[in-house]
Amino acid sequence: MSRAEHLATLSELATGLAHEIRNPLAGIAGVIEIISRDLPSTSPARAVVKDVRQEIAQINHILTDLLQTARPHPPEVRPSDLNVTVEHAVMLARQQVLSKPIKIELVKRPGLPNVEHDSDQIHQMLLNLLLNAVQAIDGTGTIHVGIEALPDEAAIHVVDTGRGIPPEHLPNIFRPFYTTKGNGTGLGLSLARRIVEGHHGRIEVESEVGKGSEFVVTLPLQPSASEAAAS
Repeated sequence: MSRAEHLATLSELATGLAHEIRNPLAGIAGVIEIISRDLPSTSPARAVVKDVRQEIAQINHILTDLLQTARPHPPEVRPSDLNVTVEHAVMLARQQVLSKPIKIELVKRPGLPNVEHDSDQIHQMLLNLLLNAVQAIDGTGTIHVGIEALPDEAAIHVVDTGRGIPPEHLPNIFRPFYTTKGNGTGLGLSLARRIVEGHHGRIEVESEVGKGSEFVVTLPLQPSASEAAAS
């Protein structure tokens, strides 16, 4: 009960905080757009305007992650093709690395039974994992995404050739606000785990410094009767 009250307080705080920040942020964004229209095309201030736009987008991203972490909504599951959900996330991640020497490979699983899942939430979770993998790679690298068929489950493997995660950090990476990245919010992996657990699944990680990391997300093909009742 104490934890439930704590989470309810956090949710109320996050909602109020997001509202109080987003209103003036929208005003700032509007002013920046007006300024950018009036600037000559040769003005060096245009570079500053671009930076401000990026910072505004980053603040909005942080607020969105905060709200989704503090106010999770239950997944709207329906039987659908997990291959399609994963492929959409991979396609979007590939757009993020067009200018980088990073290759994202996908191996789908033909004949995989439909998996009961919320495609939007699983897409969001997987995109978080993929963008983390991109940020973990310095220079040239590869991210391999594979789908595995298990007796009553399906597993998604995300393997990167990045820097790897030091052993002392591994126990903490799914904690809210825990980050080793200077520009990270520390909410992406926490939100990913919450989405997976909302599907009665598991998310696990193995990593070796200098060689890379592997995240494995395992989802039941369909929730058991007791799990469905609990949700």
